[in-house]
Amino acid sequence: MDKQYKPIACGLYDELELLALRKQKVNLLFINDKNKNESIDCVITDLFSKDKIEYLKTDNGRIIRLDNIIEMDNITFNKNC
Repeated sequence: MDKQYKPIACGLYDELELLALRKQKVNLLFINDKNKNESIDCVITDLFSKDKIEYLKTDNGRIIRLDNIIEMDNITFNKNC
């Protein structure tokens, strides 16, 4: 069973939207499916919700739960909205 989703800070969500619109390359550090930290350089192509959980999609097809993101371009994510 998946862990309960915890929304990210609203300002960080807005920043993700802006980066997606600009098609700007970012470095994301996140917890992957194997519960390990993973870092990728990518362009955010979409932000979406499914079953009350928010995700982002990258240009290489990765889909990442927003509450699994630890850092974006060395900015630590605040887990509170």
